[in-house]
Parts: sequence; structure tokens; C-alpha cells
Amino acid sequence: MTAHGLRAGRRSFGVMSCSASVVVVSDGDIDLGALAEQAVARSAALEQRWSRFLSTSELMLLNRRAGEAVQVSADTVSLVESMVRGWHATDHCYDPTLLGTLLDLGYSASRDDATVTTSLPQSAHRRGQPAAIGVDPTQRAVMLPAGTAIDPGGIGKGLAADLVAAELIDAGACGALVEIGGDLAVVGTPPAGDSWTITADTGAGTDSTIALRSGGVATSTTQRRTWRQGDADRHHLVDPVTLAPSATGCIACTVIAGTAAWAEVFTKVAFARPLSVAIEILERRRLAASLTTDDGRRHVTAAWKEFAR
Repeated sequence: MTAHGLRAGRRSFGVMSCSASVVVVSDGDIDLGALAEQAVARSAALEQRWSRFLSTSELMLLNRRAGEAVQVSADTVSLVESMVRGWHATDHCYDPTLLGTLLDLGYSASRDDATVTTSLPQSAHRRGQPAAIGVDPTQRAVMLPAGTAIDPGGIGKGLAADLVAAELIDAGACGALVEIGGDLAVVGTPPAGDSWTITADTGAGTDSTIALRSGGVATSTTQRRTWRQGDADRHHLVDPVTLAPSATGCIACTVIAGTAAWAEVFTKVAFARPLSVAIEILERRRLAASLTTDDGRRHVTAAWKEFAR
């Protein structure tokens, strides 16, 4: 039992090649275990639709049939719409069409099972055309331009957390936290106090404590998804202009935003623009952000102080 008669249920699980967790809060007799199971099952269903490591996923169907209109689920329509909005909103710092580049750089195998790899048609380009992606929500149809291949990395975990958290509230919870691979969404009543208390790894071995009433937190870093290609060290955060691993000097960026998906796409600004320009973009958007550079220094936007504890 938590404060004020609230009950909270917690569950850890794995999904999308990441560790994940859910916290469900109730002020009544609702079955918290069943709600936690709902969150696990829903997250797994989104992975089945969005994974680039599953040849049967809707995302890979779109990639194979680029140039055609393909009918997909409402979830995948939401994913693609969010991708395009994120590309526009970040001044193209976030680009969902770099899957061909990632494969060329050597990031083709799943972190869960190295024998599971992503493959694209030979016609796929290293960078696609986000502005030309067509979405018809009424018909639930998506058309990728010929040669364009999309990757859910950079938005998928955050969007999944947003969707699952909102559905837990719709199912009767009064509060929910959903975290997938470090990207999380919170909504409604926390287990104690008037804010959710979150610990975020903001880079260089430092953690930050954040108090958040509602919204999302996401971190992107060059320090985790790394590999060796020939004589070069690689990481998964690609500069959308040079099509090489980002070399802006930022090693980690944490953003707090209204949704986890929005937070996740805006972390990419730090890896696509010089530090001063990235901070200016984040300040202009009034986003709370923490950026850590390779010299171990942290830089925060003005809004960060509203959430840091």
C-alpha cells in the first residue's frame, strides 16, 4: 500500500532488445497484476509490428514494398506519422530513413541474437525521403517512396511507452509509468507525492534525479550500441548529413518533453548539430535537456532546472 490508500504494482520484463518496466497505480480494487500483464503483452505486440529484426513485421513489409501503398495497423500508421512529424520538428536532425546507412556501417544484427539480421532490397538507399512519405490514416495505408527504408530506432521505444501508459489509464489505472530501454512515459497519479521521481543516466557515469508530473524522458548515447567495423569503432547515432557516426562531441543527451516519443526524437539534435546550435534549438523549443560532452562536461537548458532534484 502506498500513500493515501493508493496501491502500486511493478513488473520488469524484456522487449525491443531492451530491459523494460511498468508501474501501475490504483486507488481502487482493480487487478494490478492483470494491468501489468496487459502492458507486457501490448509492448510485445508493438515489437512484432515495428521490429526491423522480424521479417514478418509491418515495418519490414513497408520497407520491402517501398513505392507501393500498403495497408497496416493503426499502430504502424501512428509510428510513421510520428516519424515524419519528428523529422520536420527537429529541422531534420532526426531522420527515420537511415536504415540503409546503419546496415552499411555494420549494424545489421540483433543485440539479442547475432544470427538474426536485417536485410533490405538492393534498391534501398542509404538515406530516404522523409518528406515524400505518404500516410492515409482513414485507409490505414502507408506509402514509402521508392528506395526509402525506415527504422523505428530513435522513436519506437518512446512511442511504445506513450501508447502503453495511456492504455493503462484507459483500462482503469489512476497512474502509470512505462519504461523501455531507458525511455519512459508517466501519466496520472504517482505512488507517492505529487510527482514521479525518476533517475536518468545523463552520461559520463552520472545519474540525475528528475521530478515529473506527466510526460516523457528519453536518453540517447554513443556509449551503448557500439561495434567494431574493420579498424573503426562505430555507434548507432548517425549524422543525417555526413551519414557517418555522429562526431559532434556529445556522448549523451537526455530530454524531457510532453511525450516520450517527442523526448526521444529531440535527443537526436545533440548528435546532428554542434553543441551551441543543438542547445539553441532545444532552448527555442523550451525543452528541458542535459547534454554531456566527451570531456565529461554537462550542459543543461534553462528548463532543466524546473525538473532536476
